Amino acid sequence: MINNLNSIVLIIIRLPFLIFLVIFGLITIVFFPKTIQSFRSLHFRIMTTWMDLLAKLLGIKTIVKGKIDKSVNCYVSNHVTYLDIIVINRLLPVNFIAKDEISNWPIIGSLASKTGTLFIKRGNNIESEKMIDEMQIRFSINNKIVFFPEGKIGNGKVIKKFHSKLFKSIENTNIFIQPFAIRYPKDFPKDTNYSQEISIKSEKGMMLSLYLDFIMKPKSYVILHFIDKVNAQDNDSESLSNLVAEKINEKLIELDS
Repeated sequence: MINNLNSIVLIIIRLPFLIFLVIFGLITIVFFPKTIQSFRSLHFRIMTTWMDLLAKLLGIKTIVKGKIDKSVNCYVSNHVTYLDIIVINRLLPVNFIAKDEISNWPIIGSLASKTGTLFIKRGNNIESEKMIDEMQIRFSINNKIVFFPEGKIGNGKVIKKFHSKLFKSIENTNIFIQPFAIRYPKDFPKDTNYSQEISIKSEKGMMLSLYLDFIMKPKSYVILHFIDKVNAQDNDSESLSNLVAEKINEKLIELDS
């Protein structure tokens, strides 16, 4: 009874602020540059501040393990839920590569498209080649990119197969990648095994239900474990994909209680 009452109170308090924040974000991005190449540090600061406030309203507490290497231009991770973008963006001023369907989502699609997210149609070779070219342009102007090579939402315990195609944008170059593992623990810090509830709802696309779960809890945790950077030099896309996948899997196993 007490827990139910606390959840209702949290919804009453947080929901109006959440609605205001979303409206404010939609108004703000109208004044953003039309192309990511025209972005300045101010635009990235606004974006990361907005994401930080959103995460706080959802009650998300980020636990960072390892050291974030801000000298690299490419970050690669497993993919647990669409909340990953919010969690990562509050720490790093980066562009994401996301599924094309997200661009059509109300509110989230608009926010993502106006803040430099690159959208890709999975399984389309022509689109993949265009994406690789666009990624190389972004790297040439020192933009930072995060992508999830699994292609689909994973379960948060071990990664699904990493697809090597997008690694072609950096294969045999002097670009460094920093891999990192994402884990939404069951009951941090007592139990750092993956939360099956979050994984199941994410895989089924039950995002509204998942957001409500976060809003109704005083605090929810996510662990980001950053790993030593990897040089793409002398590595083709397949070997890069396998190497990064192995490193991330090792950290996810370490996080099992």
